[in-house]
Amino acid sequence: MSRLLIPAQIALIVLLTIAVYAGVRHHHFVWDTIPFVLENPWVHAWTLDNVISMLTEVHRAIWHPVVLLSHTLDISLFGYDSGAHHLVNLGLHCLNAVLVYLLLLRILRTAGYEQNYACWVSFMTALIFAIHPQHVESVAWVVERKDVLYSVFALLSLIAYLRYRDTGLAKRELIPFVLFLISIGAKPMAVSIPVVMLLLDIYPLRRTPTFSDLIRRVVEKSHYFVVIVAVSIFTVYTHSASMTMPSSDLMPLWVRMLNAINNSWFYVAHYLWPTALSPFYPYPHVSEVLSPAFWLPGIAFLVTMSLLVIYLFLRNHHWPMMLFGFYVVTLLPVSGLIHVGPAKGADHYVYLATLPLSLLTAILISRMWLLARFRAVIATLAIAYAGFLVAITHAQVTVWQSEFSLWTRVVHLYPDHPFGHRNLAAVYVDMGYWQEALAHAEKSIELGSPDHAFVEELKAFIKNSDAPAGADEPAPSGHETGPVSQ
Repeated sequence: MSRLLIPAQIALIVLLTIAVYAGVRHHHFVWDTIPFVLENPWVHAWTLDNVISMLTEVHRAIWHPVVLLSHTLDISLFGYDSGAHHLVNLGLHCLNAVLVYLLLLRILRTAGYEQNYACWVSFMTALIFAIHPQHVESVAWVVERKDVLYSVFALLSLIAYLRYRDTGLAKRELIPFVLFLISIGAKPMAVSIPVVMLLLDIYPLRRTPTFSDLIRRVVEKSHYFVVIVAVSIFTVYTHSASMTMPSSDLMPLWVRMLNAINNSWFYVAHYLWPTALSPFYPYPHVSEVLSPAFWLPGIAFLVTMSLLVIYLFLRNHHWPMMLFGFYVVTLLPVSGLIHVGPAKGADHYVYLATLPLSLLTAILISRMWLLARFRAVIATLAIAYAGFLVAITHAQVTVWQSEFSLWTRVVHLYPDHPFGHRNLAAVYVDMGYWQEALAHAEKSIELGSPDHAFVEELKAFIKNSDAPAGADEPAPSGHETGPVSQ
């Protein structure tokens, strides 16, 4: 039965994911996709110079040759058909959902769980991962090809690490490491993968019964950690040199620490109730950061979970430590301690990090299902939960359809922050609606935007033009969408 069950479950995961995300076929290139992809001179043709540049140079402070090569392939196959580029992201997301299923199936079987139980828990986890609205940003935004692509190779590396533990040296060491390097080449966030491997050594592989065994497991991964150190130093240097990282004077360590603490709960809260997801989350004012209401939930979450995990670990329940460790380790590089860009965080940061929450949800559903008297109720609640996720995901997919829908959403959620108004003004400029553009541009200045030149230029353009709303007139200069969020 399990031989038929596994392919059937994989097919269902893929079909449901495609159904939920089908709307991306009609999406436009938005926001950072323009400077990072369309205006990147390297990705428009397969030339030796372009390939060498992608492999050896940084573009807009980021070294990610694997992603650039994938965009080059897209352009060579589809030209500038935005829908096709989005469908590639969707295909990679489907692949990730399948890999999540296979990874968890292997973890649960290694841990000793019965095959049928492992299949259903893995299926529910992968399905939640596939349709959860917190992942829409990584799929429906072409520039976030980084997330879906690095995750493919990160998951493959972990699967290979588990699969080849008892094989020859070449397979055991080389294959996971090469996949890890490719993942790093897609996004530096992959630096967390070797630590996840250590967590897998603890559970379910049980290769660390003593502290000396743990040290040996660390030493055997020394080549991974050399890469981690080199990539981390290089990434911080390139961002610092490009001014995408605020100076320590503008963003002191204590502010970044409190924001990172807040983010630890912020993403969990958005996972549990994903109705206010935004393409942009404004960085809080210092007064807000200082308020206990800002940092206390994060501290309460981290302390409570740490104590609970330690308590259970001492009683020989190791899997909670693995799940909590996975979340913390994969979140740490983008927690906010190293701050980049104008946002406090972003949904695409937790594309893989919230995977333990999906697994916990699946385990909860499966355990409740074992209470035979309530199976009808449990089935109804599970279907209702899936329907809730599908509805929110469908709505979130439409947010990323165009610049207008994107910045309208930001202004709706954060009407008192200048960033959304400033970028919505730029959208109205592109549409030829000058008065609407001016209204939002002036609102952004009122809320603290420093871009006074844009407003003055827009006023001068309107004064010297009798163009009606919607007319095809050249836009004022300096109307780019604003600072990037990476």
